[in-house]
Amino acid sequence: MKWIHHARLLTSLSLASCFFSQAEPLTVVYPEVKAPYDKIFQQITRGIAEEAKEEILEIKLPDKFNPGDAAEKITTEKVIALGKRGLQVARQIYKEKPVVVGALPIRPNGISGVSLTADPDELFDYLHELAPEITKVTVLYTPASAWVIDDAREKAKTRGLSLNGIKVENIREAVKAYDRLFAREDLSQTAIWLPLDPITANDKIIVPVILEKAWSNKIVVFSSKPNHAKRGALFSAIPNNELLGRQLVRLVEEISAQPLPSVVKPLKTVKLAVNLRTAAHLGYEYGSGKRSGFALTFPK
Repeated sequence: MKWIHHARLLTSLSLASCFFSQAEPLTVVYPEVKAPYDKIFQQITRGIAEEAKEEILEIKLPDKFNPGDAAEKITTEKVIALGKRGLQVARQIYKEKPVVVGALPIRPNGISGVSLTADPDELFDYLHELAPEITKVTVLYTPASAWVIDDAREKAKTRGLSLNGIKVENIREAVKAYDRLFAREDLSQTAIWLPLDPITANDKIIVPVILEKAWSNKIVVFSSKPNHAKRGALFSAIPNNELLGRQLVRLVEEISAQPLPSVVKPLKTVKLAVNLRTAAHLGYEYGSGKRSGFALTFPK
């Protein structure tokens, strides 16, 4: 089995010896993938390198590998594991040393990490910026996404928003709940939030219907999933991969300094994808200054 395993120094050699004398090396484990799919991991590891003050050891995981063998190659105390393959390795060692997982829509499960789920703070700030008349947010969720909804309730209050969280267990319940929502007389100040939830934001069954009804009724929809703006949501969150790398370093350092129960944090900084056709349909017009802050706009 071929392993690609090498070290990167984070600063010039003249500074590196000073840093390395004070900090233990950090291992980053991530999938070996071909271009253009490797761009995401390049951006994350660049952010890790910019934030860390220690030597970085990289282990790239091929498509077929043995998680136990990969775990044995890790000699450092601190580990950042990326993607599904990285998670397989993290499961081998997380009880023994500080490990954090990233580049996945994880939820609290015993292993610490940063989820691809956007921090509600970011989403609500963008909502206020793009649809300032909205006073109420409705979100359907399941136990899979409940952890971020609990956090969102408190953050909504600080922004003068009322968060209506509706818990469902399956797609049938979700469909009925959305039907009841659209049956209301006035949703002019209500926005629908599509979380990273495989049921309440199911791409095949739920999302097409929600976007069609929202268009017909001129209702704001925003999403935690990047491609939903392209499909017709007013805006959606796009991970800022370099800042995700930085956030992962801070979390693993925090856990290393003071061992804590496992913690999963939402993604603190995201970029914005905006559907300008939807915006115009809803009566919004964004000036060039505001539009310059959008990472992506649709239609192309």
